[in-house]
Amino acid sequence: MKKVLVLGAGRVSRPCVQHLLKEGDLQVVVVDQSLENARQAVTGHSRGEAHALDIKETDSLIEQSDLVISLLPSFLEGQVIKKCIEHKTSVIFPNYISSAIKEQDSKAKEAGITVLSEVGLDPGIDHMSAVKIIDEVKARGGQVVRFASWCGGLPAPEAATEPVRYKFSWSPEGAISASERPAQFLTEGKEINIPGSELMQNYALMQVTGCGWFEEYPNSDSLAYIDIYDIPGVKDIYRGTLRYPGWCELIAGLRRMNFFDTEPENMQNSSYLDLVLKKIGSSKNRAIVPELAEYLGVQEYSLVIKNIQWLGLLDESPVPFELASAKEVLADLLLKKLKFEADERDLVVMRHEFEIEYLDGASDHITSTLVEYGQPGGDSAMARTTGLPVAIAAKLLVREEFNETGIQLPVDQRLYKPALEELEEQGIVLEEVHTKKT
Repeated sequence: MKKVLVLGAGRVSRPCVQHLLKEGDLQVVVVDQSLENARQAVTGHSRGEAHALDIKETDSLIEQSDLVISLLPSFLEGQVIKKCIEHKTSVIFPNYISSAIKEQDSKAKEAGITVLSEVGLDPGIDHMSAVKIIDEVKARGGQVVRFASWCGGLPAPEAATEPVRYKFSWSPEGAISASERPAQFLTEGKEINIPGSELMQNYALMQVTGCGWFEEYPNSDSLAYIDIYDIPGVKDIYRGTLRYPGWCELIAGLRRMNFFDTEPENMQNSSYLDLVLKKIGSSKNRAIVPELAEYLGVQEYSLVIKNIQWLGLLDESPVPFELASAKEVLADLLLKKLKFEADERDLVVMRHEFEIEYLDGASDHITSTLVEYGQPGGDSAMARTTGLPVAIAAKLLVREEFNETGIQLPVDQRLYKPALEELEEQGIVLEEVHTKKT
């Protein structure tokens, strides 16, 4: 019986673990700082084991396992991959490839192990669904001249009850960091670069049929996908993030107020209002709303001011830290104010758009759209669309249906084809629409 070790029992672990436990020839061991979280992931299954995190024991478990799945925060990836290389155990990461992983490519190959990264939702399903279409286009003699892709994890419309219209199905710190990453993309063959400080000012409105209107803004480095997807002739390439309208202006305002600062500060006896006044260089001698509106360059009645008030940043309530950065305070507040209730659903929206040209002059416009809702009282859409691809890829690796060594992405047909087929069996389907022109 093959043994799969899952490190981390956070938000996405349960769908991953439960899907693996459906296989009669797999034993699944889950390790987490919280033994209770690990137990909830395996739900008392006879082939599931739950362990509290212990460094020495975890080292031994890695050595005993046929495959490791790391669902730990990305800053721990370096430690995990070094242990996996030491014990010659293949490993899967759902996150973007970090520098710590990149540096270990040659050592992973020497150890003869597979390091499969970017195999969740975004990154993950986005790779697999895009490359599937691109490979099909190439097989028909076509060339991709434009590629655009968007993804967003959101509350379902009926759960978007707060003014901000956002709730966290993943780390607030991750969401904040993602909103200040520089972005690069290609428009009509011209490279466009957006500094992280200006990202939230570079949004547009976009409609997704059946879901409504969203704000979309650039997502990191799109240019890298020219090589990843092997589309050298592309003239336009763009990847974006989806949010409900109002989000970008709020985040831009918070950044302008210096709430993305990471330097620890003394917060003793400070209220949220005290912190705001400090961050904008003001005092209590002036009314805060007109002062803040002037600082941000907006009207007092603007939505961004109303949202900042609703979050509680202008309240006299005490900051619940003695020493913390403004970013940590903001993340804590966002998590408290923007959380899903037990019976609420989340929503995942992914959309690809392709413009294809053929040698005979014909062209094709292709859209591929995923709309996935969470299960009230059950797994979230974010957990399913992140955890299930990881579990499916894990089965392919332990059965040696894919065994390329070194750092790999899920862009190989041996990975993406069975993975997309199994995701469809689980109800996770991207609907394709082709509009041909001759």
